[in-house]
Amino acid sequence: MNRKEHQVMIVARLILAVTIAFISWQATIQNGIEPPPVENGDKILHFLAFGTLALLADYAFPRSRFGFTKIILLVIYGLAIEVVQSYLPYRSASAADLLSDIIGICIYACFIPLLKRLQLYSRYWNK
Repeated sequence: MNRKEHQVMIVARLILAVTIAFISWQATIQNGIEPPPVENGDKILHFLAFGTLALLADYAFPRSRFGFTKIILLVIYGLAIEVVQSYLPYRSASAADLLSDIIGICIYACFIPLLKRLQLYSRYWNK
């Protein structure tokens, strides 16, 4: 890995850490981001958040492929959020939220072959 790729990896890790902190904060405060005004809008937020986390985790740790380890860590994080929310009087745990998290992760995994065709991504992953 050359110097520039190493710097990109470090920045991706910092963005991942900030994103995890932001999602954790939003998941535990009383009035977080308002979901889109559609039925199950909060599930859309879960889907987008975990799809983004999957991309960031994959980009932040390019030496390991997007497989079992990354997926299980993201699912455990989603489960941890639901467990914490079950103890908050102004929040509630939801299996549907966790399912939305998992779907976001899986959709990202399905897009990896397409992303690897893009020059920006292929140079980084194909080392």
